[in-house]
Amino acid sequence: MKKHSSIFWIVNLLLAVGFLAGLTSCASSKKTTASKGTPAVKPYEEDLSVVRPKYGTPPPTRPATAPATRPSTAPEPKRQLPSVQPLHINRRLDALLDTIARQNRAIRYAPGYRIQVYVGDARQKADQAKVYTYQNHPELNPYLSYRQPTYRLKVGDFMRRMDAERYLEILKQQFSSAILLPDRVDIRKSLSIK
Repeated sequence: MKKHSSIFWIVNLLLAVGFLAGLTSCASSKKTTASKGTPAVKPYEEDLSVVRPKYGTPPPTRPATAPATRPSTAPEPKRQLPSVQPLHINRRLDALLDTIARQNRAIRYAPGYRIQVYVGDARQKADQAKVYTYQNHPELNPYLSYRQPTYRLKVGDFMRRMDAERYLEILKQQFSSAILLPDRVDIRKSLSIK
């Protein structure tokens, strides 16, 4: 086992000595070629001032003086800032955006959901359900409709089903027959529901 490790050490030593010898011979050969009379390589030199851009001379600067030592006879002219004007990219584009905004404001109803809390032929029960929902949930607008002989009470203006289902669970505690129905809802009123 000792023989293998000593042989390995000797081989590594010989490789290192050979590498160093090669480096020194390369370095000495460069010196000898320059000293034998062949011209040495000159560093790159070129005058680039002819291709550089030339700018006009800057205006002469006045030496800074303290106002107490030399009073100024002429007032300095006031600087005027450039006028600030709105940056209109395109007037037609602005007009088109105004038209779209006006049309969007005109849209009042959209598809959504309402919760039907009462269906029956008793007007008094329909009114009681309406008063209860109005007192306990004022954000839910009640809608009472009558198609002979049935009264229907729907509440809420929900744009998203998830919001309607949250209120449905609350209203089912009082009205066991409450169900969720798709309906046209008022957009402005739907925004007030949290």
